[in-house]
Amino acid sequence: MLRLAVLSARGRSGAFTGALVALFAAAVLSMAWGMQLESILRTHAPVERYAAAAAVVTGQQEAGAGHDVLLGERARVSSALIARLAAVPGVRAAIGDVSVPAMLGGKSVVAHGWGSAALTPYVLSAGRPPAGPGEVVTSYPAALGARLSLAPTGPADTVTVVGVARPRHPVSQQTAIFLTDAEATRLAGHPGRVDAIGVLADPGFDISRLRAAAGGAQALTGAARGAAEYPELERTRAVLIPVTAAFGGLAMFIAMFVVASTLGLSIQQREREIALMRAVAATPGQIRRMIAWEAAIVALAGSAAGIWPGIVLGRALAHALVRHGIAPPNDILNYDWLPAAAAIGGGVATALLAVLAAGRRAARVPPTLALTDAAAEPRLLGPGRIIGGLIALAGAIPLFAVSTTTTDPQTAAATSEINAIFLVVAAAFFGPIVAYAVARLLAPALTALSPVGGFLAAANLGAATRRFSSASTPLVLTIALSCTLFFGSTTIEHATSQQQRAALTGQLAVTSAGPGLPAAALADTRATPGVRSAVALTSTTLGPSLGSPDDILPAQILTGGQGGGLDVGVIAGSLGALHGDAIALGRHRADAAHARVGDHVTIMLGDGTQTQATVVAIYTRDLAFGDALLSPELAAGHQTTPLLNEILVQADQPTAMVARRLQALAQRYPGLHVSDSASLITANAANDTLDNWLGPFFVAMIFAFTSIAVLNTLIMIALRRRRELALLRLTGATTRQVRSMARWEAILIIATGLGIGLAIAATALLPLSHALTGGFRPYAPAGWFAAILGVSALLALVALSVATRRALRTPPVEAIGIRE
Repeated sequence: MLRLAVLSARGRSGAFTGALVALFAAAVLSMAWGMQLESILRTHAPVERYAAAAAVVTGQQEAGAGHDVLLGERARVSSALIARLAAVPGVRAAIGDVSVPAMLGGKSVVAHGWGSAALTPYVLSAGRPPAGPGEVVTSYPAALGARLSLAPTGPADTVTVVGVARPRHPVSQQTAIFLTDAEATRLAGHPGRVDAIGVLADPGFDISRLRAAAGGAQALTGAARGAAEYPELERTRAVLIPVTAAFGGLAMFIAMFVVASTLGLSIQQREREIALMRAVAATPGQIRRMIAWEAAIVALAGSAAGIWPGIVLGRALAHALVRHGIAPPNDILNYDWLPAAAAIGGGVATALLAVLAAGRRAARVPPTLALTDAAAEPRLLGPGRIIGGLIALAGAIPLFAVSTTTTDPQTAAATSEINAIFLVVAAAFFGPIVAYAVARLLAPALTALSPVGGFLAAANLGAATRRFSSASTPLVLTIALSCTLFFGSTTIEHATSQQQRAALTGQLAVTSAGPGLPAAALADTRATPGVRSAVALTSTTLGPSLGSPDDILPAQILTGGQGGGLDVGVIAGSLGALHGDAIALGRHRADAAHARVGDHVTIMLGDGTQTQATVVAIYTRDLAFGDALLSPELAAGHQTTPLLNEILVQADQPTAMVARRLQALAQRYPGLHVSDSASLITANAANDTLDNWLGPFFVAMIFAFTSIAVLNTLIMIALRRRRELALLRLTGATTRQVRSMARWEAILIIATGLGIGLAIAATALLPLSHALTGGFRPYAPAGWFAAILGVSALLALVALSVATRRALRTPPVEAIGIRE
């Protein structure tokens, strides 16, 4: 059977070209995303500044029932723990470390106490250590005695460079500077707590003793020390793993779906040949083995050919993730043979499953079918299609019910996308019924419009339902998933920006080109002539709490209460009471936590600290401002950095005049920038790279792949109809009438594919829109909507028209005898 399969594959290269193309594209897609996922899983935060430490003690950065939720803010430990750890036998020194983001002479840096320099270690190459508050040691070349502006968590001060230090271990993730330990502690703003404690060891050091002395803190050794050094990189990794896994999994599903559909179609088109082999004594088992060997050969060839292009695409994708700020700047693509093995193994396994499922019926075809000229299709649906379709519907129905009844936008988005996938699968299984129904419904209209071409097209559609179902399925897949994924993203983005526009009624916004604005900048902004009111917003998170036990919650710290032209849509209570232990909750989060104004709720702050808060307001614009607004007193000391993100300003004098006065504050706060509120909204939207770049890029990639599937499948179907078209011409149909029939068939295929695809997309987008805005109007930009539909329809029309014209070039007498 292997030799026969090789000969068959060699002799029918045209028949296997479509499957080869599908497998090649599937391998490219699987390889590219598999590389990203493996690289992220294998890559951890590097050990740089703590390279000389045998262990690093820090706060528990994970929370939740299973300790699998990574906190959004740095978890710190008490500085009193330093002395306890230093007393552990085998510990030479225990050194506390704090990190303070700052601007030094216009350069973004991170300030530390000089005592922590030994943890790398940094050694002086020039000058001396800092001895007072106005002295600094840099880790990059600087002139000794130079006086530079230092802007940390307060107004800029002038400091003197007294030394230059070099690390004995490469440090690439940050540019460090060193102040006195007392000054670094003061600027950090959380007295009594440190970010981490580095432990320098002597012979006889025992990590188990250190962990016992650390109590509830975690002691990290080896490569795990990087998590204490750069927790933000671990948070980025925690975000990228599910995103990459979801995108990669969806890409592989689409790839395998297309491969299975293409190979199933190729077997369906060979039923006469298989029946002829049965007629000359081939057993069903031999037929199945031959089909399996053919599929394995084609799958190996196609998948292997896609590995190198997949590597090229994967490298380009990795560079793009870094360039758009989604992956860390120093991220290195780290992968081995696993993505290639998965791409090839997945391609071969999918090919075998597809052909064996389709080959079961082909192997049972009565041998007498080979002696007939008719190729009548079997009944509309076999048991396999019925079972598969019902299973897909059984998955889609409860998901649709959840998406239509939930008020949580995240739940609606997740369930609607999975629901669309199930409905695409169901449409593929039940496609013959749809084709038959369309034929019966439109036959009178088509006959009236075109008595010959329309009549023949409707008749063909009703008689060859499986063929037309195979033709429309790639279009359904393209339209349904492209519209669901892309317009789901635009709907969320539009709803968020609409809430921001409605909320930011002030004229001006003050931001920073550096890590943020010191708290004193708000007071200086309010004191500026022409400023009626000003408030500050700072992004933070809450740990698992308020009805969400397995995830962190986006939140904002609102400094200043009411004012600044900020209107978050308060429906109960007042933001004027947002001070002390107060918290305001978004409507959806309040419902999930069963909280009302005046209630005391238990919350987990971003660093894992459990505390009680009083609900003072409930607001509706939670897409724009997160699930909660915290008072600055409630969040004080529980942030990675105390800097403000933005200050919103409402002016009572001409805006341009007030803007010039505010811009003058840049002398005290280097990097300060003044813009209007509309620019702030645009900048915030542009910073959401996951939605603005990665989502559309993934949709474009899927659209390109499914468009290849559309061309591939339709050309395969059209080219296999040469004998059928020749028979029509020999029985009296003119070439013009046959072309008219082909055009009407193309119109029916395109209309069916677009219609079902749009219907599936609607079942996903309408519930999402309702959860986001309360209405049923998903945001689909007209240009993009027309482009997706137009390009898909054009590709289908070109594929069918070109292939049909090519089939009609052969004289009918010759075409009727051409081998299929």
